[in-house]
Amino acid sequence: MSEKQTEVTDNKPELKEEFPELEKLIREKIRLAQKLGLMDGKEPVEGYEKSKEYKRIEEIDARLWELV
Repeated sequence: MSEKQTEVTDNKPELKEEFPELEKLIREKIRLAQKLGLMDGKEPVEGYEKSKEYKRIEEIDARLWELV
């Protein structure tokens, strides 16, 4: 069982190294969503759908679908 745990632990750093773009996009999406009030139960910023940040979130979503 400890061998399996070692395998899982060993694979996690490799995933981050293999998909740096994925990590970067996820962090950017979270940052933008927080800025627009779309996370953490906050009230969304009025007119957020028309903002450049929201358009960027949509671009990130499209790219994440391609990567996954």
